[in-house]
Amino acid sequence: MGIGKEIVKDVATGVMVGLIIGDEETVFPIDMIAVPAFEYAQLRSNIHSNPSMMVYIKAGETLVPTGGNVADMNENMDVKAVSEAPAAKKRKPSKWNRYVKRKANHIKLKSGKLDLKKMAKEFAKTQVKKQVKKQIKKRRK
Repeated sequence: MGIGKEIVKDVATGVMVGLIIGDEETVFPIDMIAVPAFEYAQLRSNIHSNPSMMVYIKAGETLVPTGGNVADMNENMDVKAVSEAPAAKKRKPSKWNRYVKRKANHIKLKSGKLDLKKMAKEFAKTQVKKQVKKQIKKRRK
């Protein structure tokens, strides 16, 4: 494929992405796939065709309008901020996660794997017991 066709495809893809969401700085909330704008109608209709080019965009990536030149890009974008990925927040483990983590709560099958079904029943029993104890404490107050 010639260089001219590749450039046309790149421009078409850029036009489609740029016209739809490229007017201001945008952070993609979900993973997306960009296809050339001139092939969009074919994809929407019943014509089964594969796009000539697809660009995978990961969630969290940022689209910055450049105005068509590199100088504009340097003005609108802080290169240091882009290179530093924000640290992911670590969620607090649930009660079930903490229960499974404790070795004392493990119930194993003969094969050595955890018997999660039995563990879940025991976990439910312990949760009911804890709730009953809380209710008794409330009544005593």
